[in-house]
Parts: sequence; structure tokens; C-alpha cells
Amino acid sequence: MSKMKIVVTGATGLLGKATATFLVSEGHEVISVDRKEGDFAVGSKLVVGDLTDLNFCDSVIAGADGVAHLGAIPNPTDARQFEVFKNNSVSTFAVFTAAAQAKVKTVVYASSLSAYGFAYSDEWTSPLYAPVDEAHPFIFEESYALSKEVNERSALMWSRRCETAFVGMRFPWTNTPEKNLELARRFNDEDNLPPDPRFPKGIVAKILWTYLDLRDAVKAIEIVLNSKIKGSHVYNFAAPDIMAKAPTMELMKKFHPKTEIRSPLPGHTAPLSSQAFVDTFGYAPQFLLNRAEI
Repeated sequence: MSKMKIVVTGATGLLGKATATFLVSEGHEVISVDRKEGDFAVGSKLVVGDLTDLNFCDSVIAGADGVAHLGAIPNPTDARQFEVFKNNSVSTFAVFTAAAQAKVKTVVYASSLSAYGFAYSDEWTSPLYAPVDEAHPFIFEESYALSKEVNERSALMWSRRCETAFVGMRFPWTNTPEKNLELARRFNDEDNLPPDPRFPKGIVAKILWTYLDLRDAVKAIEIVLNSKIKGSHVYNFAAPDIMAKAPTMELMKKFHPKTEIRSPLPGHTAPLSSQAFVDTFGYAPQFLLNRAEI
């Protein structure tokens, strides 16, 4: 496994800091980038700046072997629709432009399960089919998901103009094991708990009860950065099971009755397929919820 110089954006956020920390532990030189001062990975160098500024991106990415672009407004509820789209799409295009010009080998960037359009739609929106794979069309109606599609198309454009590889990871909610367990317990008992504006009722069904352990996310990112992949690709990457107590098919019939079930979903199988990533990189999520504790 080669040692690289890697730029990590969004480096004071949960996924960004965890990614930088893991990359440092693996012996890589890590540049942590964020728009503000904050808690960042020990052993990395923090650089503060605006990712919508191409000159800043050029300066911080120059000489890097890889980029993990994880900086973004993380959902459409933290800012107005216009600000979400402007920030997420312009900053990503600037990062991709700088990476291409610097001849960076690989860029891994955070796309999202939300790109499909189920999670934050005003009207109840179900998948057309399940398991949902990367070919499922986008049916969104808000700017966060739109920015994710724009970012994926920006990656495709740049891959046609340069040798840099671009890999988008369509992650679900990604948390520490403790937080995943807390969320699983909350969602399985949400009818008996006071409302929480961070988690609208029914949101877990909209995200298809999917989750990912932070440790699997950062491992997947490093595997991609160390790979020899070429071109532009996107992959679903989620735990193979769900955070709900009830079996998957029972839930699908209740919440998504019109969704076509294209292959069996026995037990608590996630209705989101990560098989393309597993087939390409040989790694599947390892850190799953202890179902007895939910």
C-alpha cells in the first residue's frame, strides 16, 4: 500500500475528521481543509479557506496524490435551497477543477443516498424498485439531491478531460456505532417519543432504514484512494442490513407498497445494493449493529 499526500475537505466534520485520522494512522501525509477553525485530525495540517474559491483550491491541492472531498452542507434543511445548491455544487466543481489541473490521481467525493430523491421529498416518494442500485433514476425535488447529481455529472465531465479518476460514494447516514445504535432505538420507538425537528417522523423509512458505520466509510475511502481505478464512477455503500427491528419485506409492504421487488430481501436485508462496490474493490461493510441491542 503506497503512502500518499491526501487532501481531506470538510475536515472538522464527523466524516472528514474520521477520514483524516484514519489516513494519518495508515502513514499518509494529510492536509485537513475546512472553511473554519475546529477540531481536526491529530497528525494532519489544517488549512482554512473557502472551497468556492478556485485559487484557494489550486493552492491547497497542488502536489496532492489524492483528494477526499467531504465538505458540504449536509442536508437541505440546514440552509435555504439556493444556498445549499450554490455551496455544494460550486465548491465541488472548484475542487474537481483544481484536482484535474494538479493531475491528482484519484478524487473520492461524498455523494449520497439522498441523491435518489426519497429522503427529503415533501411528498412521500418511494423507490421505483428494490434493491436500489446505481442505475435507479433520480426522482428528487429539492436542491441537496440536485447538487449531488450535478456533482456526479461534473466528475464525469472532468474524467473526459483529464487522467484523474473520480469516485462518488452514495453513503446513507454515517455515524459512530454508538450514534447508529441510538438512532436505531429512536426510530424503532418514534411513536412514543417527543418530536425532534432533526429527524422528521418517517424519515427512516424514506432512507430505506439504511445506515453505515463511520469505520467502514473511512476504510472504503482509503481503499478507493489506493486503487488503480480510472474514469468516473459512483457506488452505493451501506451496511447490508437495516436499523429496524421489523423484517425488510414487512416494512416495504407497509411504507413502499408500490415498489417493485426485483430480488429477494430476506430477513433484515437492506433494500439498497452495495454489490457494485464490493465486486470492484473487494470490501463490504464489516461493522454492523448488534441486533440484540436495538
